[in-house]
Amino acid sequence: MSMPKPPEAPSRTWSYGLLIPHDPRAVGVVRATIRSILRAARLNCIVDTVELLASEIVTNAYRNSPTDTYVTMERTPDDFRVTVWDHGPTVPGLARAEAPPDAYAESGRGLPLVDACADEWGVRDYPHGKAVWFHLAPKGDA
Repeated sequence: MSMPKPPEAPSRTWSYGLLIPHDPRAVGVVRATIRSILRAARLNCIVDTVELLASEIVTNAYRNSPTDTYVTMERTPDDFRVTVWDHGPTVPGLARAEAPPDAYAESGRGLPLVDACADEWGVRDYPHGKAVWFHLAPKGDA
């Protein structure tokens, strides 16, 4: 009688991709997907932050691009990276305004949140669009 083999440990390197249509429900779909993937991967220590930052970047893509958006989530042994590709003509930059946005303003807080919460972030400009990315290094239950 042979003993059953124990299940293999999941890989510490993986990636997922989502093609998101230009639809107002896209941000909610991305948030739910990220939450599900990170919980399944036992990366609870970064779920809330990644969900918030990704939703800010996907919202920007929806507002500034008339076409679909592609979102990738990549796990390496050292970090977790989210990249959002869109075809919008505007390359975002972090405005270093002297005063924060008005308390009732409906925009202007997304990239400052990304800047404050991500370990690193950036923008890659392409001939027909751009990619906005950020990464976080899990520091807890990874």
